[in-house]
Amino acid sequence: MKNVALIGGIIGLIFSIIAQLFAVIDDSYTFGNIWFFGVFSGIIAIVCSFYVNKKPLLAGWLLILTTATGVYALAGLYLIPGTMTLLAGIHTLSKRNENGAS
Repeated sequence: MKNVALIGGIIGLIFSIIAQLFAVIDDSYTFGNIWFFGVFSGIIAIVCSFYVNKKPLLAGWLLILTTATGVYALAGLYLIPGTMTLLAGIHTLSKRNENGAS
């Protein structure tokens, strides 16, 4: 799941930057000024992908949080990376619970 979270974070970062550069979300009143949440979510997902094995509880919850902030920032444009990071976060939390308190 480390690779899924890493790829989801990279795609989320790229989608956020491309959406702003091509003004896909620039003219909208609801999404125009918060595109940086998508960039922030992508960066945090990339960082969390390195902590999946070291600190699974923190990484799992942060991956779920990055999904929520990314979807809030970009709505439908964050569907693919959001799904990837959400699945990685849920899997990380469930793996942690199976192995006991790590």
